[in-house]
Amino acid sequence: MTDQIPDQEVQAEKTNRPAKGPRGVVTIFGLWCKGCRICVEFCPTGVLAFDEHDHPYVAHPEKCTACHWCDTHCPDLAIVVTGVKSQ
Repeated sequence: MTDQIPDQEVQAEKTNRPAKGPRGVVTIFGLWCKGCRICVEFCPTGVLAFDEHDHPYVAHPEKCTACHWCDTHCPDLAIVVTGVKSQ
């Protein structure tokens, strides 16, 4: 016979875990950006969004995983992702 952990205990364990923070910091050089939309359309975690002028901005910095998809694929080199400094 196996011991089972009640659902309440499992849920309590999940909520007591420290929250994950961002792993990367995204910097966009607006003057370099031509508004091709590649970075926003393909960001796997939805970090970037478009402003009223159809240029990208960092809408959800906490979601950045530092995957470097945006800066690797930017044809204008208008995006840089750096790691978060530990405190």
